[in-house]
Amino acid sequence: MMDEELNPIYSIGEIINRVNVSRRTLHYYDQIELLKPTKVKDSGYRYYDTKALIKLQTILALKSMDYTLDQIKELLDKSEKAALIKPEDAWIHSLSEQINFASNKIDELRRKQFILRSMSQTIEMSGHYNEAHIFELIKRLDRTDFTDGEIPATFPQDIFTVDEIKILEQLPLIGSDDSRIQWTIELIKETRKNMHAHPSSPIAQELAKQWKHCISSWFKGDVKLQEKYFNFIDSTNKNNQIIFGLDEKLIKYMDQTLYYLSQEEIDKS
Repeated sequence: MMDEELNPIYSIGEIINRVNVSRRTLHYYDQIELLKPTKVKDSGYRYYDTKALIKLQTILALKSMDYTLDQIKELLDKSEKAALIKPEDAWIHSLSEQINFASNKIDELRRKQFILRSMSQTIEMSGHYNEAHIFELIKRLDRTDFTDGEIPATFPQDIFTVDEIKILEQLPLIGSDDSRIQWTIELIKETRKNMHAHPSSPIAQELAKQWKHCISSWFKGDVKLQEKYFNFIDSTNKNNQIIFGLDEKLIKYMDQTLYYLSQEEIDKS
């Protein structure tokens, strides 16, 4: 290290002895103009000042977040053009930007996690998958319409009241890690397994009771809203499968079991 109090500089040898980076990597960063040395002596020795060290730390941090070198160069170029800051504030500014980059990466990974989980849950519910699912997943991985890592459900205000929408926005969302989704998946699996049984049979009626409890909990016990919601789904679902993983045959069987359950409850009352 050359003893310059105001702006100390470090040789490549000093840097690689203190940081997990190779001489070859630093030469390559120089070659692609990602990180140029502050000074190159006649002998060919490269030296880096504090500003260069901050840039190196930023590069290594972004690289650890799986940003490519091209992406890092683009981000650093934009940052350097936009930033007019005092030298003593340079690292704080850089760290703040790195936090933003990390947040963006976390958001991106959460989006992908949501999509992958939604496809996994859909396949679990439907009991099968085909090539269409694979193509759909590839296409969906590029979606950006997320709120807090989830694709938000929307409900028309000309159909539902503000209070109803508040309840509907709390419905379990396929792709989320809501424990109610896994509970529903297990109930769907159990229903599929027993679809050979008549809807009025004891096993089907036990499933109907579980479905009634499950659905009632979603809608906070509001039966009118529950009916209103499923009527809305039916009207929207003519050409598109809104409730992924629930085929027409399964829904029909569930409806039949719930019908027999309601008749039994009427008879008892």
